[in-house]
Amino acid sequence: MASQGAIISMAAVILVAGPAAADVLAGSFGNEVGCVGVRLGYQDSDDYVVLTADGVETYGSGCQFAQRLTTTPGTLLLSSTCFAEGEEGTTTDVVKVINKGGDGFFVTIPGLDEIGPLKSCS
Repeated sequence: MASQGAIISMAAVILVAGPAAADVLAGSFGNEVGCVGVRLGYQDSDDYVVLTADGVETYGSGCQFAQRLTTTPGTLLLSSTCFAEGEEGTTTDVVKVINKGGDGFFVTIPGLDEIGPLKSCS
């Protein structure tokens, strides 16, 4: 049986690890409609797109980032659990997030067109 100290240490490691993209994606990024939704606390348009350290969300679909696979300057590859409106269950996909500096972030989900630019919502 694990000691109490070992259990507390494991919990601390899990809490410190945080989202898969936390050090790169601090805050919320979105298109104009997405950032309005972030400020209002809800979405009400098919054009809604928001990117955070936890994942990417559109009006009818999204991906929750599970694990960072690779990082090269300006590019993240993230193992993700994705869902789409009207489809049953989830899929595991590799999502690519590219930081194009002043042009914003761009997201590629397999089978979909590139999403972006997504700029800071703050």
